[in-house]
Amino acid sequence: MLKCIDVLALGSAYVDGAMTPAERRSLRLHMLVCRHCRKYLRALQLTRATIAHLSVPVAEQTVEQVLSAIPPTE
Repeated sequence: MLKCIDVLALGSAYVDGAMTPAERRSLRLHMLVCRHCRKYLRALQLTRATIAHLSVPVAEQTVEQVLSAIPPTE
């Protein structure tokens, strides 16, 4: 059975629907016994839905301007 640390690592994949059926079953089994992970995944789902709802289309030129303003990392 998965541990809470595993749920943290797999949370985004679960919310995005990018898990194998076996991974999803293991995660759901863990959630049956762990209310903290249920709350965590519920918060991730809400965050994803909110971001999708609030997203505003941005012109490609604007994206390129913002990216070019970011200094390169060393």
